[in-house]
Amino acid sequence: MDNPIASPIDVQIIWADKQAFMETVYGLRSKELMFIIHSPGGQIEATQSIIEYLRQKFDRITVVVPDAAMSAATLFALASDEVIMGKHSNLGPIDPQFVVTMPYGQVSISAQSVLEEFERAKEEVKKDRDSLLVWAPKIQQYPPGILEEARNALELTKKLGREWLVKYMFKGDADAEKKAERIVNYLSDHKELKSHATPISRDKLKELGLKITDLENDQNLQDLILSVYHITRITFQLTTAHKIVENSNGRAFIKLVLAGTPEKKA
Repeated sequence: MDNPIASPIDVQIIWADKQAFMETVYGLRSKELMFIIHSPGGQIEATQSIIEYLRQKFDRITVVVPDAAMSAATLFALASDEVIMGKHSNLGPIDPQFVVTMPYGQVSISAQSVLEEFERAKEEVKKDRDSLLVWAPKIQQYPPGILEEARNALELTKKLGREWLVKYMFKGDADAEKKAERIVNYLSDHKELKSHATPISRDKLKELGLKITDLENDQNLQDLILSVYHITRITFQLTTAHKIVENSNGRAFIKLVLAGTPEKKA
């Protein structure tokens, strides 16, 4: 995010963004889509809806990551036929996050961390009833139903990742299920990756089995991709735009935010 006015929430993938994709896809005649994405991620369900819409419109989707596609944006990569990345590019963990209001403010917590903390509390209280005095105030800070929400979010993310990999990237592969399981388990493992912002390199993703093509293989394509990326970043820095969805014909959906005024769309 480069716009100093926009908040982290402003740049996330949300339900309203589906309209942006519907508008910019309109009029494209090709059944193949090269999708350049730079995003911190966002809502899983909104991402699911956008991906399913695009997969109905296009027979083949290539996802290009000029810099970073994190969290829910990583799911876009898992729903592609091929991913193109530079040596500087990263995907990220797909472990779902919850924004929880604590006495000291809002914090982002991994769904897996919530489940593991509850399990740890149960085990420690079983061994030592006095530990309840330590755990009770801590657990009471969580909102009702968060355990079930965390479990469902984690299961949904892994389910979508596996299904899309098997259906698209590994279509026709006899080991598709096994490969998809390995990739999704790694990307969703908060205990292994430690942070939701952990960058996962191209080499690691290749090692996991994802179909990755090096951006540097085609110098002309690399120049075009990075030109689009840098122009977009400059736009974010010099204007109040904080989200852009644009096609190759120049049809664009741009979200603006003005200091002290409601968000506007153009």
